[in-house]
Amino acid sequence: MSKNRRRPTRHAEIAEQVADVPEAQPAVDAARSRRRSARPDDFTEQSAEQSAKQLAGAAEPQPADAGRNRRRSARPDPAAEQRAATGDRPRAEPTRTVGALSGQLPPGTTRQAGEIHTDAGRYLRQAARDDAPARYGTPAGDVDESARRVWEIAFGLVVRRRFEPDSPLAEISRTVALAVHEHASAALPMLDAEMLVRHALGEIVPIGDIDGGIRLAVHLLLFASIADELALGEQELDAIIADAEEKADALVPA
Repeated sequence: MSKNRRRPTRHAEIAEQVADVPEAQPAVDAARSRRRSARPDDFTEQSAEQSAKQLAGAAEPQPADAGRNRRRSARPDPAAEQRAATGDRPRAEPTRTVGALSGQLPPGTTRQAGEIHTDAGRYLRQAARDDAPARYGTPAGDVDESARRVWEIAFGLVVRRRFEPDSPLAEISRTVALAVHEHASAALPMLDAEMLVRHALGEIVPIGDIDGGIRLAVHLLLFASIADELALGEQELDAIIADAEEKADALVPA
């Protein structure tokens, strides 16, 4: 009788233990479910956050140069950093005229007797030596008044060395005709050239209507022809041009 009473008690305990055990689930699905619930999808949350930011940014109007300004500000400027560190300010570049001819003495140059110091003087020597492009009598670049002054004075010096003040007009015309023929490509007007020679000799002649370009060509090319007619050597030629530079510089007010 005692054994029968214990058996129902043991069966009741087993039934209670079975009831407490949860229902079995497939191993793979349970593991997946646990992993999904245990770890949130970080990529999905981050993508959602970025999308929200992009939509908010698109709603706000921005200037067209905003992206460029951000890119420019992101790049450092080494020159600006150096100026900020040393306290230096950017210096303005000097303005230069390409191809300009001047008869002014360069700053800081000490004048030496018999030596040519200006671009105008060197160009005149090239014309006297029949060097291109000076032999055409028309400089390629700009010419300032100081250069024209040097050439006019040098022309007068060589004319007065070749002719006397009372030289016959036929002698002057012959020299001018040879110069015009020698520089035929320049198409110098012979009458204007004769007038300028006579004016250099001190004669009162009407030269006010002569074009400035013709004056320039006559001063250059007749100087070259007369220097060749006088058979001037290198030192004599340089001395005349240097003297013209000095006289032209003395005419400029201090």
